[in-house]
Amino acid sequence: NRWKDGLLEYFKNKISNGISEGINNKIKVIKRRSYGFYDMNYFFLKILMATGFLPHIRKIKMQP
Repeated sequence: NRWKDGLLEYFKNKISNGISEGINNKIKVIKRRSYGFYDMNYFFLKILMATGFLPHIRKIKMQP
């Protein structure tokens, strides 16, 4: 079984990689949604905001 070692380690150490898998999934979703963007800094900022390492910036509605 290919997951045997991982399962045994979980029961031995009581540590899961669920948090890192969740962050990885968020990054993949952002990557799919940002297809076509050329600015890597914007991509990294979106990752930092989505993973909680950068506070969310509220958008200000402009009055015409």
